[in-house]
Formats: sequence, C-alpha cells, structure tokens
Amino acid sequence: MAKARHSLAWMTLQENLRGILITILVVGVCALAIGIPIARQSSPIANVERLTGTVVNVLNAPASPEVAIGSGFRYLYGIRLDENDGLVFAYDNTTVPRAIGSKVSIERQRRRNDTETYRLLRE
Repeated sequence: MAKARHSLAWMTLQENLRGILITILVVGVCALAIGIPIARQSSPIANVERLTGTVVNVLNAPASPEVAIGSGFRYLYGIRLDENDGLVFAYDNTTVPRAIGSKVSIERQRRRNDTETYRLLRE
C-alpha cells in the first residue's frame, strides 16, 4: 500500500513539475521585487548636514487614521535651499503650518546607497 502511494505521488510530481517550478520562480521574483526597495531604504546614514531654506509651497498631506490621532496635521513643504537654490520636499507633523516665504532649518541625511532624505527641524 505504501509503495502504491509513493508511486502515485511520484507520478503526480512528474506531471506538475513544470507548474511547481514556474510557481517557485514567480514567488522568488515577487520576493525580490518587494525586498530590494526595502533593503535600499534601510541603508545606514553616512552623513548629516544642517541647511537653511525658504518655504515655497505647503501641501496638506492626506490624513492617515493611524498617524493623525494626537499628532496634529501632516504637511508637505517645498523648500528652496539657500546653498544651491535646489527644491527639496520634507514632511512635518504640526498643528499650524509654516508660512510661505519663511526661513526654515532642515537636515539632509545622506545614506550609504547615495540617497538623500530631508527632515524639517523644530525651531
């Protein structure tokens, strides 16, 4: 009886081997597609600089129920840097938005994978 079960399992495996391999390949590619951006994002910070800039744009970011409770509103600021006149964007959780044209301090974080992120500093 056990021999018949093993031979039936072997025949089923041989018939479905192509589908099994394709499924393993698709799942592996999906895992890599999800894992690579996460790995790039979690690169350690290599350098931190303090910069100044001028607020040129303020957008009300969509509220998320998980974030909005007790933390005020979330704003996305367009900031024109004083050092090279470049435009960067940074989020801030606050109850009152900063005025367009106001001077702000921001922090530039350079990561080992050559990406830069900006963070608005509290004054």
